[in-house]
Amino acid sequence: MKRVLTVLIAGSVAFTGLVGGASADAGVSWRECPDRPGAECGVVEVSRDWSAPSGPKVELSVVRRRATEPDARVGTLFYNPGGPGVPAALLVRDYAAATFSSELLRRFDVVGVDPRGVGESKPALRCALPVHDPGIRLFPATSAAYKRLVAHNTAVGRSCRDSTGALLGHIDTVNVARDFDAVRAALGESTVSFFGKSYGSMLGAEYARLFPGRVRTMVLDGAVDHAIPSSRLVTDAARAVEDSFDRFAAWCDRTTTCALHGRDVGRLWDGLVARAEREPINVKGGRPMTADELLYSAYGYLTLFPEFGGQLATAIVEAERGDAQSFAAIRAEALDNRVSTAAYRSILCMDIDPQIRGYRDVRTRMKDIRSVAPHMGGMSEFWDMTVGCAGWPLSPSNPQRAGGIRGVPPVLVVGNTHDPATPLRWARSLSARIEGAGLLVDVGDGHTSYRRSACATKHIDGYLVTGRLPTAGTVCGPERT
Repeated sequence: MKRVLTVLIAGSVAFTGLVGGASADAGVSWRECPDRPGAECGVVEVSRDWSAPSGPKVELSVVRRRATEPDARVGTLFYNPGGPGVPAALLVRDYAAATFSSELLRRFDVVGVDPRGVGESKPALRCALPVHDPGIRLFPATSAAYKRLVAHNTAVGRSCRDSTGALLGHIDTVNVARDFDAVRAALGESTVSFFGKSYGSMLGAEYARLFPGRVRTMVLDGAVDHAIPSSRLVTDAARAVEDSFDRFAAWCDRTTTCALHGRDVGRLWDGLVARAEREPINVKGGRPMTADELLYSAYGYLTLFPEFGGQLATAIVEAERGDAQSFAAIRAEALDNRVSTAAYRSILCMDIDPQIRGYRDVRTRMKDIRSVAPHMGGMSEFWDMTVGCAGWPLSPSNPQRAGGIRGVPPVLVVGNTHDPATPLRWARSLSARIEGAGLLVDVGDGHTSYRRSACATKHIDGYLVTGRLPTAGTVCGPERT
């Protein structure tokens, strides 16, 4: 969730450590981040196992940018960009101006925390085997193919356990939420504001459930409702991805600059996928592109639609001509990045119960999702996640749970009408589970709304600063301004 764009950004920069003089701030020793004016780098030590606080520790990498206008400072704003596995500390350190509005940077001390096992937090999550194997089908056509998938997942999970150690059993979102509260205490703050996007909405909701009195304001953008069972998650997600593909095809039909303008996009795409099913499509200088990889890479483009609509059309034309190199660039980060995929799979297999008892369940779900997604075949992150966790050697420690969240100040949940990764109905159901929450609907495409919709950005900023929810029923129109 929220992986492709943030991973592409974060993967291009190395974290270079701490330099300069240190300053004490409650439980954090801060140092200037190298070559990053205004950014402070620090470490917070927390218990690996919160049920045994005197046991082994883990180190959380933390970056802070103080409010640029101290006299107007509201407080501290925690940020989580999603993933899971995306290093928030790096984004706050290196990409603050692109990630946050000038208003938030002016009014808040913005803090990015790399969750346990992620980014520069230590120890890091590692898996000796790659999570993605192009020879393993995500949509097994036979019972034997399903058994190969499960065996692969088990082998990967065991390699993660061998490489990571005991931490692997303590990386669910409950543990991460407790870590964030430890950082809050280390900063000396009685309450904090929280801004979570995509998977960050799961983290924020968990924090609100555990520590309602520690929340000042909270925005959950591109919301995931962790109460939803896996069978519905994959069906909802399949519909959302198909809707985004259909809107991309319609955009090409009316946009003369689209490389596919004047062609039947759906028919062309179906033929390309069928071709990849028969034989992977060539990638100049790289590994050929399988059908599953083609679908997943197209999904990655759709999370960035309409901004990357032209690039998706060009990628399809290139693949049709026999070179899927543009799709391979998305694949390289979304599927082949060993660091991000290890964290993504390891964390979510502790948070999501696939609720798969055998091949019959998978076959039934494939029939359901393909009935609602004829072009994209039911591909989604949630399909990849649930079938990827089948056979995982550790049982989920924080599986989906029903129940409401109470005692927290008003929370703002934001949903995009055509989000391929986190459907609007999840934002609606999550906001209904949080007592007193407000829902902001953004009419638009792509994944999440902040800094993509001027209207949504304005409402989010205003709420975070003042604590006042937008008027009930507020909708940001299709012009996204």
